[in-house]
Amino acid sequence: MDKQLPTLPAADTRSPSPAIMSTHTPRDELARSFSPLVAVVASQDAEEICQKNHIPSFADFLKPFGNLIEGRVSPRDWQGIPIAVDNFSVRFRHVDKLGEPNHQAVMGVVDDHVRARKAPEMHEIRTQGDVNDGYLDTSLDERMPWYADFRKLVMSLRGISEHETFDHPVAVFIAISSSNPDPIGTITQLYNPNIPSFTIDRPFVDPNILRYYVVLHDPNTTSDDQAKATFEKVKNRWVCIAICFASIPNRDPIRPPAYLTTTFNITSAAASESGLSTHTRSSSVSSNLSSSNSGLQSLNNTQPPFPSPTPLELSNVSLESSTSVDRIVTPDIIQGENNGAPSSSSSSTVQYGRYLTADDVTSCKAMVREFVVQSLIPFMERNIQHWNEQVASARRGLTGRLFGASRRLFGSSSRTHSSQSLQTIAATGPNVPAGVNQVVVYPYTAPEAQMRKLADFAFMIRDYKFAHTIYDTVRRDYATDKAFKYHAGTQEMIGICLLMMNQPMRTKVDVDRNFELAVQQYLARCRSPFQATRTTVIYYELLKMHRMWKEVPTALVRMTGEDSDLRSALFLEQAAHCFLRAPRPMVRKYGFHVVMAAHRYGKALQRQHAFRCYKLASFIFEDRLWSVAKSHIQFALGRQAFHLGLLEEAATYFANVLADDKQTPQQQAAHIREFMFIYRQYTSQAGIDPLKESMPNLGLPVIDDQCVQVTLSNEQSHTENQEEWMTMERELVEENIAEGFFSGSKKALALQQHDDKRVVCAVGEPAIVHIELHNPLQVPIELNDIVLGCVHRESMKPTKESRDAKVEAYEVMIEGTPVPDSNEMFDFGGDFHLQKIANLTLEPLEKRQVNLALVPRKEGSILIKGIHYTLNNLVHTFRPIIKKGKRLNDTLEHRLSVAYGLDHTLDLLVTSPMPLLDLAFHSVPESILSGQVVQTVLEINNKGNKGLTALRLKSSHPSFICIGNPEDMDKEIYAGEASGNETLAFDNKLYDPSVMSVPLPNEENDKGVVHSGKTTLVPLWIRGDRIGKHTFKFLFSYQSEEDNPAIAHRVLRYTVNLQVLPSLKINAFTRPSAATPQEYILGIEVENLQAAEFHLTQLNAASRLWTVVPLSIQMQSREDVKAKTYIPMRQTTFAYYKICKLQESEHDPSKLNITKLSFGDTEIPFDTVPLKTFALNSRTLWRQSNIQSQHSHQNETEEPSLYNLGDLDLTLYWDIPSMKRHGQHYIIGISLANLSDNVPPPPPARPSLSLALPIDTKA
Repeated sequence: MDKQLPTLPAADTRSPSPAIMSTHTPRDELARSFSPLVAVVASQDAEEICQKNHIPSFADFLKPFGNLIEGRVSPRDWQGIPIAVDNFSVRFRHVDKLGEPNHQAVMGVVDDHVRARKAPEMHEIRTQGDVNDGYLDTSLDERMPWYADFRKLVMSLRGISEHETFDHPVAVFIAISSSNPDPIGTITQLYNPNIPSFTIDRPFVDPNILRYYVVLHDPNTTSDDQAKATFEKVKNRWVCIAICFASIPNRDPIRPPAYLTTTFNITSAAASESGLSTHTRSSSVSSNLSSSNSGLQSLNNTQPPFPSPTPLELSNVSLESSTSVDRIVTPDIIQGENNGAPSSSSSSTVQYGRYLTADDVTSCKAMVREFVVQSLIPFMERNIQHWNEQVASARRGLTGRLFGASRRLFGSSSRTHSSQSLQTIAATGPNVPAGVNQVVVYPYTAPEAQMRKLADFAFMIRDYKFAHTIYDTVRRDYATDKAFKYHAGTQEMIGICLLMMNQPMRTKVDVDRNFELAVQQYLARCRSPFQATRTTVIYYELLKMHRMWKEVPTALVRMTGEDSDLRSALFLEQAAHCFLRAPRPMVRKYGFHVVMAAHRYGKALQRQHAFRCYKLASFIFEDRLWSVAKSHIQFALGRQAFHLGLLEEAATYFANVLADDKQTPQQQAAHIREFMFIYRQYTSQAGIDPLKESMPNLGLPVIDDQCVQVTLSNEQSHTENQEEWMTMERELVEENIAEGFFSGSKKALALQQHDDKRVVCAVGEPAIVHIELHNPLQVPIELNDIVLGCVHRESMKPTKESRDAKVEAYEVMIEGTPVPDSNEMFDFGGDFHLQKIANLTLEPLEKRQVNLALVPRKEGSILIKGIHYTLNNLVHTFRPIIKKGKRLNDTLEHRLSVAYGLDHTLDLLVTSPMPLLDLAFHSVPESILSGQVVQTVLEINNKGNKGLTALRLKSSHPSFICIGNPEDMDKEIYAGEASGNETLAFDNKLYDPSVMSVPLPNEENDKGVVHSGKTTLVPLWIRGDRIGKHTFKFLFSYQSEEDNPAIAHRVLRYTVNLQVLPSLKINAFTRPSAATPQEYILGIEVENLQAAEFHLTQLNAASRLWTVVPLSIQMQSREDVKAKTYIPMRQTTFAYYKICKLQESEHDPSKLNITKLSFGDTEIPFDTVPLKTFALNSRTLWRQSNIQSQHSHQNETEEPSLYNLGDLDLTLYWDIPSMKRHGQHYIIGISLANLSDNVPPPPPARPSLSLALPIDTKA
């Protein structure tokens, strides 16, 4: 076949006559492949006339004229109705080359041509959006020309087969020269079917075919009179046969037109023939085509006559699998050295048809058309009519049906063989399956054989409907006789007819079933994968013509068995691209089939195509979470790249699979060894230093960029939950601004400093970079020369430039000089000192945090770009570290996409000397009881070079802590004298209890300062406010005693862990008093949950309006007080109190009245540190929570107060004498009346009880 089959179908079965070959539709190309075959035989003198024109044989001369018969041809169907055909064709083939070629050799030729094809530019497919018009407008043959070569070879390299007659000659051209001395005898010897050794002397081939005689006349060797005499002899002998006379003009050779070189495409045909012969002789199917070419070149040292075609262009040629090429070409023929013809050895190309003119070509076309129209088609029509009347009609009638039924019911395989039945002959030829010695055939005179030939003739003249009927009729006979190859062939042709007919198909299932059965029988019963391959190729082309893309993959995957990896790869790749041409492109199925195609290409040693397919698949999987698939593809790409000599790419691909944790330990170790081997070869070949140049994207060890942190030497490295810390920092800055700690330009500087989120480091202060290294493998890995990659700049402003990890990954290894008196610190250009870790081994599955020190030596900024290290003492790499900033959500574009802001946490701000706060908490217990108060010590150290001042603290648990003055250290907070009730003047406004100032030693100007290198101690009390495990977050803010224009303040994060255990369970209730209005009864039940005895020491009531007096406890009786206030382990006590309104003389709404009911010898003061602080903080937190929950009911114009007029808070103090533990519980939010300062109290009502903590809980 000359041209590739286009991918788009035609609307009609018979396309109009094309202007050029490339306009043929798949239907036309398939019809041409099954066009009538005309055998050609010529005498030696006739062949020599053709060879003068550089055409090897007369058959080669006729081939191009049969590819397309000019004008419309109108054969008649079985009913005599003309069928208009605009692109009728015939196939000319030498009679000695009618035999079936070696199928194994054919696949060897396919292998050579697929290997010679270079892939066009790849269209990268990642998503459905990539399947655009640019991809769809390019035909599959243009994207994969190697498959077009495969299709042409499979469809053209065919020969005589017993089960079909498409490759049986319908006619024969017999040609002699006018100079032949004995024309009659020569013609008789040229074609004599009665000779046993004749090519078509086979029992299943009908020798009674149309004969057509041609006399060639060369005026250079023969006179016109002699030519006429020869013509008359032949004409008188065969008077009923048309004889065509052609002559070669007597003129010097001329340079033929370009179209003649295209018309007589001898080079590619001869190369294919030579390659087929080479593979036939060779025991290896994968032998290269070059061995054949070298044989041709040895014949002529000046110039190879037939260079290897790249790309392949095949004419419609079929070759016999013989051991030698039958005089395809010789040097004297090609160079025109015979008969005095001038040599053309200096010519760069062979001049085919050098004596022919356009008129000669036109005459030859007319001769072939005359032969087809006047001889061939009438001959076929007569045979169709004869076989239809004599054979087919009988089988279609009632008698035929009864005969067929009797054969199916009573037929036997032991019938006597005759000319009208099956015959068993010896199996010969190159394609006989192993172990098969005999083959069953129908002789050409058998009715079944004639029915098959009738259907084939009808198909050749394009009467597809009639052909389908005959195929379907004879199929039943083949099934009954168990002639499996015949049956498979008819199933194939039934499917082809259904798809070739210009009418709607009944169902797609019927067509697919026919082809499926054909392929299955060819493979299983006949053991003929080549025939199954041809069937699949035809089915695929017809499905493409009908745009049935969804059905194509199923058909192609059927032929992906293990007998041929190359064929399977070609089909799988086609199936993959068909998934993309479906109405809705199926990208994942495309990727899956491309991977399978790549695997089979690799097994077929087609490494270039395997690499290409794996590369296409990598685009599909690179952005997906299918780690196993990605690792397989990357590993395969590395292997193929290595075999192709692409060492750099191979090393890159192998680096991508080093971190594959889904493999076994043995496989992981093998991956590392192969990578090291390839990388060593690559660096040696490229002449680079592997310990200096960087290997980018090395997957080991795994580093999470977002987890990389930079801290100063005074910070804890485990301060997680960055968002919470940043929120606390923002609130602390705003509170400091509100309270005047930042004034003037420091306000904007503090806000900008917070927004930048940069680590502030002073010159000479070490900063620690915390990087977690993870070895995901089950084998250990060794890292060497671990050091940070940093860059210094003079500007103190944060960088606004985005970073590219792909570019930075090629950073070379940095070199520094050791710092004196330091083992691991190195000086890099005087800008900074860096720590270098010489060796580090990560055990299997180990996660280890490495802490690398960085000491700035100049003011400005230092950007931490990544980390340098060497893997296994061989592969140096630089791992860029680029952290993502906050997710952007400001604009619509941000919300519709995934965009992140810049992160500056790795961009250090280096300032002039500053104070450096270092903290230590002393005497912090691991656990305390609920409500218990303990004193700890906060040690404050200034390790900087400047004085530290304005120390502020924000806590995540303000109700748990209280800071006192240094003079309050070790103060007995629960000891006091009998002082009675207290009246406390207070600011009845809400405040932020989480922010507090830390007292520092005072200077002369009353400004607290901790000088450089000094330490101070501050008491800090902790109270167990809630049960559970708690992590206290302490955020400290401090300033320098000298203003720094670069920063406003510095911060320090600190965490403390504490567990709070249950102590007492308290239940309380209130109800109106039945005896007295404006009084209430308070009941308190206390349960001891510990194994030690509790002593209730005092009850305090804090209110602007109410006071509390005991009811059930006789305060004068020590025994009664002890009985009601001492609670043994696991016991409960209950007491009643009366809530009364303060007297008018005692009532001052601007003050808070503290009522004390002491159950011991001394009273516990309220207005002391930390008791007052704990009480007010608890009240404030409850009030803020209450306001938030009732925000919709609040009056926006009124500022909420800390205590409403009718609010009452209770404090229950306790101690454990045996354990020397003290504490208190708060009952907050008892609202006895819904009163305000300016509204008289309403009538008494049942009060509501609101508590900061649920009363009925283990407090």
